[in-house]
Amino acid sequence: MQAVILAAGLGSRLHKLTGGKSKALVEIGDRPLILHQLESLADHGVGPILVVVGHSGDELQQVIGDRAETLLNDRFTETNSLYSLWLARDWIKGPFLLLNCDLFFDPVILDRLLDESGNVLVYDSTSSRGREQTKVAVKKRRVVDLGKDLPPASARGENLGMLMFDEAGSRTMLKTADELIRSGHEDAWVIEATRAVCSQVPVYGLNVAGQAWTEIDFPYDLDVARREVWPLIWKGRWRKAVYWKRSRWAAIGVAALTLALAGWLANSYVGEASVNWETVPASGGDAVSLVRGGGKTQRWWTATADTVIAIASESSVLVETRLAMPAGAPARKLHYVVSITVDGRAHDWKLYTAALDSTVRLEGRLVGDKDRMALSLPEGIHKVGVSLVSAQGGELLVRIRQAETREP
Repeated sequence: MQAVILAAGLGSRLHKLTGGKSKALVEIGDRPLILHQLESLADHGVGPILVVVGHSGDELQQVIGDRAETLLNDRFTETNSLYSLWLARDWIKGPFLLLNCDLFFDPVILDRLLDESGNVLVYDSTSSRGREQTKVAVKKRRVVDLGKDLPPASARGENLGMLMFDEAGSRTMLKTADELIRSGHEDAWVIEATRAVCSQVPVYGLNVAGQAWTEIDFPYDLDVARREVWPLIWKGRWRKAVYWKRSRWAAIGVAALTLALAGWLANSYVGEASVNWETVPASGGDAVSLVRGGGKTQRWWTATADTVIAIASESSVLVETRLAMPAGAPARKLHYVVSITVDGRAHDWKLYTAALDSTVRLEGRLVGDKDRMALSLPEGIHKVGVSLVSAQGGELLVRIRQAETREP
């Protein structure tokens, strides 16, 4: 799915703190806000991504790098967010996510949004009283109206500035934007077009009350982002794993690890005939039998976010994982994150995408395809642990295999 981030605005109410830069560049947790958004989208498999830039455009493009495409709104001083979206109309090819660049959010919110279908607007029912807030009216889950002028008494919450459009919703949104812009409303906000779209196609509300987020408009909002929201995100298992990995790469050097892994793969694992792998009995989870074609069974272990599947090994190991989903789970691909520890210390993590594997069976559940991670261990006996950091559904199946012998 495509995503568009609107980041062309001046952010004038934060100029004293930003030195006049775009608020997409304000730092939270020692990283620019725009990178928090881009990394969250990438972690969830969303892409390609387009960032519409304007104010501080050159600096934003440098920070963004190759993480996303950029499009310049060179009229950012005289236009508003709807014009920026309108500029992206030819880039958008179908369903897409739409985000404002000043939204700082827990990735769990994105998890929940991607689990939905249709046109979805994210809102928080615990916040709807401020004059500057875009309030949302919801009836039987359908968004019936929204705007800053909506009476608080009729509002069900505050709009976050994160929307998802399906094929029909995307066409309607872009058509509405085009009509407004061509009729002279270049200074309109995206929310004005969204308000019109709600009367043409069903737009459903997703209430994320209780999740950590803030819209950064004022200095107070930035303080809340740094002092309250960021610590909650940091403590979350998903972000803790992601940010730990990045800091680790910075500490030990990308080149050293990449060369070491590449060398081991070239010499130790070039196919099934190169290495004989044996499954090692594991602790920490329940053993289950996975049935393959012809009735052959394989022994796997189940893991959740609260369990660690572990073995002790003195040779290289191959960690194999699958996602076990309840019967009746959606047929689309699901994302999950796996954490690896060695001797109780964080070693690595992987984001995988699980597609249904029809060649294997597990009683009462659907099974995703197999993912692999090879580990080269130092000399001596080491404890390897595998756990589920986050998943869009289901539990983790783990099999850890040890290199036995090499054929001549």
